[in-house]
Amino acid sequence: MSMIAATAPMLDDRVARARAWFGPALRDSDFVVGLPDACLAELDQVVAEQRKAPVPTLMLLPEHFALDSCRAWMDGIRERLDHGLGFVILDRLPVERWSRREATDVYWLLGSLLEPPVAQDWPGTMIYDVRHDGQPYTGETRTALTPEGLDMHNDSSMGEAPPNYISLLCLQTAKSGGKSSLSSAFAAHNHFADTRPDLLERLYRPFYRHHQEYQAPDAGRTNWYPVFTVEDGGLRIRFNARPIRRGYAKTGQVLDDAGAEAVEALDRFLGDPAHRHDFWMAPGQMQILNNRIVVHGRTPYVDHDEPEKRRHLLRLWLRKGDRRQFRG
Repeated sequence: MSMIAATAPMLDDRVARARAWFGPALRDSDFVVGLPDACLAELDQVVAEQRKAPVPTLMLLPEHFALDSCRAWMDGIRERLDHGLGFVILDRLPVERWSRREATDVYWLLGSLLEPPVAQDWPGTMIYDVRHDGQPYTGETRTALTPEGLDMHNDSSMGEAPPNYISLLCLQTAKSGGKSSLSSAFAAHNHFADTRPDLLERLYRPFYRHHQEYQAPDAGRTNWYPVFTVEDGGLRIRFNARPIRRGYAKTGQVLDDAGAEAVEALDRFLGDPAHRHDFWMAPGQMQILNNRIVVHGRTPYVDHDEPEKRRHLLRLWLRKGDRRQFRG
């Protein structure tokens, strides 16, 4: 890929529609991948071994088990994530006949076949429960822990080292709402390159971003990163409009006019129904996305009154190349 000089190196090429997709053009067959029988047999054996002599989930490594079929299958999934649409739905784990603990064990191992799971907050949470426990929340609370809608964003967009891949396993759905959405960073990049190259250039320059309550106690109130960067010859997007707006409010700084216009325009593009892909997740399905090139969101939801029936997803952050500590 060629680069052009600006404030920072910029991706100069237009990306083909196969990767710079618009959601309404997608079909389930483009991204829903069935769980092969050979993989299911291996995973059932994992469950059987854990029932016989259990060890904690975080101690499980793929090399502890015979997972040749799963390893080959996940190699193909990685190819789709890195060179295809950038996301898949794996359909599906048999959560109706496995316990929650057993499903979590299998989920951990499948994620580990892509890249190592890493901590998702300063205390070191490795498997994150995406659910609302019914308690009050504030603007500092991670929105994933509330029933509020999630604007289009990347996980840890304000972080030093965001995860490369994000995985979500659906255990329970909400009473109503909670629909998922995805959008392509490549499609947005093409759009701004063609229509507003001035705003694209601004998106390659840094923005203040607010840290939320899951950071270290002595962490600074903000970080300072661009939205688009060229990383290892490819694109990485770090976007979440809410922490950017709050970052400027927390520092008392004023976002420049071009920066404010760029953030609002990108937020509109990514959230536009003409560009995003909307879908429902079912229990047992796994969503995996490339956090470098795909942004995601969620509609608000209404939960069941009974705690055991509340919407519940398990999230993994996957990142190779460094230690597993949280790098927010």
